[in-house]
Amino acid sequence: MTTVLSHGPLETDVPDIRPTLQGSVGTATRVTLIAAGAAAGAGIAILSGPSNITALTTAVVGAGLVTSLAANWSTCGMSVAGVVAAPKQPDRKGSSTPLRRLGWHALGSVTTGAVTGTLIGGLGAAVSGYIPIGWALAAWAVLALAYGLHELGVLNLPTPMRRQQLPRHLRRTMAPWKVSLIFGAIIGPGFLIFIRSSAYYLLALGVIASGSPVLGAALFTVVSLGRCMPSLAAIVHTRRGGSMPGFLSIMCVVDRRVQSVTGASLIALGAFAAASLI
Repeated sequence: MTTVLSHGPLETDVPDIRPTLQGSVGTATRVTLIAAGAAAGAGIAILSGPSNITALTTAVVGAGLVTSLAANWSTCGMSVAGVVAAPKQPDRKGSSTPLRRLGWHALGSVTTGAVTGTLIGGLGAAVSGYIPIGWALAAWAVLALAYGLHELGVLNLPTPMRRQQLPRHLRRTMAPWKVSLIFGAIIGPGFLIFIRSSAYYLLALGVIASGSPVLGAALFTVVSLGRCMPSLAAIVHTRRGGSMPGFLSIMCVVDRRVQSVTGASLIALGAFAAASLI
């Protein structure tokens, strides 16, 4: 007797826990975010009247802060949260606690992130003077506005990246604190894995335009520390009696709302940069 086993398509086995942007944030809300972001950014620029250099620095700092928040909602970030926050199995090597693993993860992320920011800023310093600051600010403003609309689902723009996940096999072969450190070191530069937020591109381009290795190191350090937040939130969630699957489900639902706020923030920064040129 032959038994035939059937199996449906893989996609039917995966629960749809991450809603679409349109399903999570309504059209009216997104239109309001676009208008509010543009008005706020332009209004601040008109009232403050910053110089081109000040406007560029302010916009880049803003992009760094947005990136530190928006880059968290990714499969890699959630994978790290599982490594850092989950209790260590008795048969695993090493002796560590979630908070210690979070410290190792932050160390790895900050180390490579700061180096990356320094190198990007150094690249900008090497080419500074070839492009007038006003042109650089104008180009940055256009890209910020465009990618803000991209985040809000109005435009579909290219997002070049290395589509590579963190090496999962390390979770089965190394002590958890070492995995936390290595995962942090891989995530730190931001360009070795999937890029979750368009704000990353604006941050890198802005650091190049500013031509400041110090600013680059500082902002990429802020981003590295910001990307530790999912792990910290997972630790708090589990200590309060929550489960990791429940935490990951919440993060996936929050994802689209964060994306919308990111889009509005980029539009505000783009409008600020554009209005500063007037």
